[in-house]
Amino acid sequence: MVKLTKEQLDDIRTRTGMHPVELEDRIMALDKPLIIVSACPGWQPRYWGPKDMYRFEPPGYTGEGGVRFEAIPCSSEDIAKQQIDAVKAGAAALHTHPRDPETCIGMPGTPLQPKMIPAATQIYDIIFQEIDAITIEHTWKPASGVVPKSFLAEVQENMKDGADILSDLFEYLKLGKGNKYCQGVLVLWPVGNSYPPGYVKTAQESIRVMEENDVKPINKVRSPYSVRHMKRALIDSGVMVKKPFVIIHDMGHPFGWPLDIDPWMPIDLITSITQTKQRIPDSVIGVYSGGRNWLPITMTAILAGVDIVQVGIEDCYWWYPHQDEVIQKNVDTVKRIVDFCHMIGREVATPQQAREILGIKLTSKL
Repeated sequence: MVKLTKEQLDDIRTRTGMHPVELEDRIMALDKPLIIVSACPGWQPRYWGPKDMYRFEPPGYTGEGGVRFEAIPCSSEDIAKQQIDAVKAGAAALHTHPRDPETCIGMPGTPLQPKMIPAATQIYDIIFQEIDAITIEHTWKPASGVVPKSFLAEVQENMKDGADILSDLFEYLKLGKGNKYCQGVLVLWPVGNSYPPGYVKTAQESIRVMEENDVKPINKVRSPYSVRHMKRALIDSGVMVKKPFVIIHDMGHPFGWPLDIDPWMPIDLITSITQTKQRIPDSVIGVYSGGRNWLPITMTAILAGVDIVQVGIEDCYWWYPHQDEVIQKNVDTVKRIVDFCHMIGREVATPQQAREILGIKLTSKL
């Protein structure tokens, strides 16, 4: 201890009165665990198409049939390994699109769709042999039952007869003897550029079934209007009752907020998620990002105090908005966000913490 002189005491008193930084209240926006979702391998093609397919020659183009995105795994074993690495790095939840191991074509929304659930459950069985994780899946498909010719046909043509959210959900529940393969299910607002016929009724019926079977609806909204529309359809109507309500903002996604024009990204993001918080208090708020600006969007969302973010190679390709550096491994996107959280003193949620935050009850053995 130092014996302070009168001059020292007077100086301390003056400076403390001017700016008592040591007496400032804590700012608690970051004082909660962040849930990280790893989305892998997603929808992007592994290989380059012919040159005339692109508006201009893309950076790194190596010709038709060359490897466009080295990070994309093709076999069930490789996909499982990528997702296991993601959880070990800090992800608590997984979103997985199986691929044909021969062609590396993604199964959802293609003629391979009938093979999707067996392939997805095989991937998760491999994963669950080694680690615990939350599964968050799509179960929507055309109500017509038509096997899509392509993803574009599924979204724009086959959905004209409406959407079916329950058939695949029931199959996941049956195969898992509970919810282990579909602990959360994404409900899109809207599915593509617009809502399929009868979508609100379909979503309402599906969410009743989800809540009856301890499957958490993960509502994925794509504009401020979508938030209000979803609230009226599900919450005001009394259909969705199990709290907390989980609201994910699709930011940087092709069907969501573009957030690709500076300097408006942080302003648009913060005003949008703040509106959601005011409209639906005590909800779990998330941002799923993609596109060129995914890293600044995700970091801004974390600083703004969101509860959940999604990273990974499903919707991300470039590392930075201003450089042409391609992501080399899915796990690197998780590590980058975990490192950022450590830098700002924010805790990263474990799978068990994430279930508590999301209100998920696991009903089958992993």
